[in-house]
Formats: sequence, structure tokens, C-alpha cells
Amino acid sequence: MHIPDGMLSNTTVVASGAASLGFVSYGVAWVRKHFDQRKVVLMAVTAALIFALQMLNFPVAGGTSGHFAGGALAAILLGPWAAGIVMTTVLMIQAIVFADGGILALGANVLNLAVIAPFVGWGVWRALTAINDRRGLKIASAFIAAWVSLFVSAVAAGTEIWLSGNAQLGLILGAMGFWHAIIGAGEGVVTAGLVAYVLRVRPDVLEAGSAPIQRSMRSLAYGLAILALCAVGLSFLASSSPDGLEFAYFEQGVGAAFQETQLVSSPIPDYAIPGVSNETLAGILAGMVGVVVTGVLVYAVFTQVSRRRSGSDGTRRA
Repeated sequence: MHIPDGMLSNTTVVASGAASLGFVSYGVAWVRKHFDQRKVVLMAVTAALIFALQMLNFPVAGGTSGHFAGGALAAILLGPWAAGIVMTTVLMIQAIVFADGGILALGANVLNLAVIAPFVGWGVWRALTAINDRRGLKIASAFIAAWVSLFVSAVAAGTEIWLSGNAQLGLILGAMGFWHAIIGAGEGVVTAGLVAYVLRVRPDVLEAGSAPIQRSMRSLAYGLAILALCAVGLSFLASSSPDGLEFAYFEQGVGAAFQETQLVSSPIPDYAIPGVSNETLAGILAGMVGVVVTGVLVYAVFTQVSRRRSGSDGTRRA
């Protein structure tokens, strides 16, 4: 559901970019205030895992496919503000390094997948788990939160396309809503499965909120990192069919024709290392690069943010 450049009007690009910039700026300040080093580690491995899982397009029906988005998962693990930073980092690397999503449309993609999806997912998760905190209900709540977050973000993307004058409102919302209601089931299953895993190995992570985590993150970080590498290793199995947005807009013809543009030349376009003749190997290596760059970037940036906080308030962080 990555909107390419050219699909949105200049007005929509500017408005969505401004809104996203405001949210992300506050999110960085929030993380700086509330997160210690252990939670920065969790941010980094979550970002790497979401990048990897987004490579695994799965077939849906009628010649379309879906892929994991991750906004609700990130919000459940980290809270919505930190989740927004994680998702923004993933989207930036995808757009700049892999030509997945437009540079000019980055603000809209951030708004949909890094702001709306985490906050909607977090709200649904909190509302449902407030009823009862049993393990089974938490897993079911994670599924519902992920489904709702993906559906709402898809509707938001359709609305932006309509506001840009490139589709009729009823057609674009109907198509986006229909396909992402189906894709949302996959989003829910993956999110619920990962929440079940975290509940098994480190349930305290889901209870911490903005408070410091008292135990080492090593075991959970290793587990999530291994899952990310496994996902990349299986990326050659991903469906080549167009995703929900591409299928609705182009294959079903609900959107107007436009000239797709590319502002910068991406070093690893289409998730394949240039010069590697074996297509499977080229894709796996590209995924490895993306996972490492995403995780290292989040860790490096917010480690420095955390250190500045420690120095400014005169405290030391474990």
C-alpha cells in the first residue's frame, strides 16, 4: 500500500507531508523523553522485523496480493509514538534505497502507515485488553487491532487519492476497502502470532508502557532478529501479483492515468542487488541489506538520543 509519486496532487502531497512531519517530530521528542537503552534495542529489532515481513507478499484472490504492514504490531510493542518512528524509518529506507513508494508521496505513506495505522491499532488494542487481560483475549485483540488498523489506513489512502482528483470516492474506497478487508486477515494472523510469542517469552514488555524495562532485552531481541532473517530467507516465495492498491487502481481501473516519477535513482531498485544474476539470491541479499540498515539506523540514532537525554537530566541508564 505504498503510494508512488504522481498518484497524488501537489496539494495532497504538501498537506500530508506537513501533518506527518508534525507527528514524527513530536514522536522523536517523546521517545527521547521516555525511552531508555533497552527500549531502543526493541525499537531497532522491531523495525528490522517489520521491514523483513513487508517483503513477504502473499496471494489473496483474483490476481492480487497483500503484505504485512506492521503498524499495529509496532504500537502494541512500543506504543504509538515510538511505533510511528519505527514505521517512518522503514518507509524512508524503502522509498530511498529500494524505490518502493514515492519520495514526494512519503508524507502520505507515513501518514497512513506510520501515524494512522499505529494509533488506530493502539486504540483498539487498549480498548479490548482493558476489558480483560487474559492471554487469549490479548492475542485475539491483537488480531482485531491489526485488521482494523490496516483497513482504516487503506481507506485513508483511498481518500487521499480521491482528494487528488484521481478517482471517484465510491469506487476507490470500495475497492481499497474490499481488498484490504481480506488482506487484513493476514495482517491480523501475523500480528497475533508475534504477540503470542512475546507473551510467552517476555510478557512484561507489553505491560511496560513508557516505563523503563528492568530486564535485559537480549533474548527477545535475538528471537525477533532471527524471525527477521528467516522472513528474508523466504522472500523468494513472495507473490509477484500486484498488491491491493496497485490492483484496485490499475487492474480494476478505478484510478485515472498518471505519469509516475522517480526523483532519485535508488541503489537497490525492486529489492534485487544489481549485478547478481541469480534472482533469488539477489532478492535475499537485498532483504538482508534492508534489515541491517533499518535496524542499525534506528539503533544508532536513538542510542544517541538516549545518551543526550541521560546527559541532560544527570542520570545514568543501564
